[in-house]
Amino acid sequence: MIKGYIGTYDTPNTKGIYQFNFDEQSGKVFDMKSFYPVNDAKCVVLAKDKLIITMNKDGKSGIGLLNEDTAKLLDEALYENKTPCFIKYSDGYIYTANYHDGVVMVYKLQGDKLTLIKQITIQEKAGCHQVILYGDYILVPCLLLDEIRIFKRSEDFKLVKVWKFPQKTGPRHGVFNKEYNRFYLVSELSNEFFAYSVNDLNFELITKINLLEKYPTEGASSAAIRLTKDENYIYISTRGADLLSVIKVKDDIQLSQQIKSGIHPRDFLLSYDEQYLLCVNRDSDNLIIYKLDRKTRMIQDEIADISVPHGVGIALENIEL
Repeated sequence: MIKGYIGTYDTPNTKGIYQFNFDEQSGKVFDMKSFYPVNDAKCVVLAKDKLIITMNKDGKSGIGLLNEDTAKLLDEALYENKTPCFIKYSDGYIYTANYHDGVVMVYKLQGDKLTLIKQITIQEKAGCHQVILYGDYILVPCLLLDEIRIFKRSEDFKLVKVWKFPQKTGPRHGVFNKEYNRFYLVSELSNEFFAYSVNDLNFELITKINLLEKYPTEGASSAAIRLTKDENYIYISTRGADLLSVIKVKDDIQLSQQIKSGIHPRDFLLSYDEQYLLCVNRDSDNLIIYKLDRKTRMIQDEIADISVPHGVGIALENIEL
């Protein structure tokens, strides 16, 4: 049994960060409860024995650091007008992306202390939605600019490339393979999946797939993307159309499966052994657990459906994203 956490949008019915127990053998969820009540706790990430969360307090926004055992607030860094929409933790550093403010914040985590070391200002309402680590670089998808901005960490996060996309593409989230010679991207506005070959800062399109060829596009917006450990399959969630898609990326790339999800599937992840997919659905107020076929990787039965209000972010103790 391991612990999981869910971040929620700020509504009268939500109570900040929720905690649950997840049985990796059965895929069942137990003891869903409010863990830390705070406004705008939509993102949650684990950093060893601590949680990093987004939060709003007294009109100021940013991130907070919690003790995982006691839920005690250890530190906070509230420098933004709106709460970030993404958190990444790696090797003692925290990166956040802010959709509304159009900034990326970089913090150093030392013990129980958060220290801001860099604010990268892109543009107000740039739609910054992720920070992707790539060697000495970070990639920042700016979906409202139809760009991915690339910054060099060792040169004080100097802007080194602006990767432009066609208007109304809306690049949102991406993931590299382990060798960093493939990059997979999902767009929010055009609802497309892109596969690229990578050589340094050169990204060459291999193929793209329309995720909504068989579904209405009005109100649809693709969200999260995950790559399996064997790097053979990609999973994508699409809100509005309320879909989970499975794409085979080994050898010939093809859309292999699409199933209807809960309403507004904002975020999901795969369990450590990749037997289960855990998806939080904002507008159906639930966490749904799906069984995955070990051989085909296709989504099978719905194992559990647990009530949680306006869930938009999810984390598990043994999963690093």
